[in-house]
Amino acid sequence: MDFESEVISDEFLPAVRSLMAEELAEDYGLKQKEIAEKMGLTQPAVSQYLNKKRASRKILRRMRDDPQVMLIMEEAASKAARNHSYIEEYRQVLETVRAKGLMKEQFKNTEKL
Repeated sequence: MDFESEVISDEFLPAVRSLMAEELAEDYGLKQKEIAEKMGLTQPAVSQYLNKKRASRKILRRMRDDPQVMLIMEEAASKAARNHSYIEEYRQVLETVRAKGLMKEQFKNTEKL
């Protein structure tokens, strides 16, 4: 049995960071180093997020296919591009993912800490 926080750390955050890195690269034309600075990551980590090496492709596909998740991610990227906090958008994505069951298998047998 895992804790919810482990699923968030191990599964949810890599997927959201991958989506964020993609948005910043594609919509804002930022280079990996610039994305790293905006997201508080290293450039090699951004490279792995952009190359889908850190996130589950299944989870990424589910999130990408959900218009509500992507609208929230667009707002998060807009804020990140302007050096504003986007933590509220990450929270909204997590709530949406839970409510829609996009990661139900991952959260199925978890305990709250």
